[in-house]
Amino acid sequence: MPALNQQMFPVFLGLLLAAAVAWIYVSSRLYTELRQNHPGLYRKLGSPRLVMKKSLAANYRVIRFLFRPEQETPLDPALVQLCRGLRSLLYIYLFCLVGSLLLLLDRPA
Repeated sequence: MPALNQQMFPVFLGLLLAAAVAWIYVSSRLYTELRQNHPGLYRKLGSPRLVMKKSLAANYRVIRFLFRPEQETPLDPALVQLCRGLRSLLYIYLFCLVGSLLLLLDRPA
């Protein structure tokens, strides 16, 4: 019988997949909200879209905005809520990714 730790591997993979799908959905909502209600900020962030060739600088601007949206725009509750959701998804994804990698490294021979 596999160890409990090894049984967690499929759980981590499932959570990784769910977090990735949720990230796509919530980031799409964020980009739509920015484009429709905050066009200046949308352009300042590099006009982010789900499918685009983004530069490293544009990716950095969007990630930085997720962690400090209040510094870029007056506190729009919808925008702040979407940023919080994406931050939470990022933390979940990173936790599951690190857990999966640790389980892969800890596999018995």
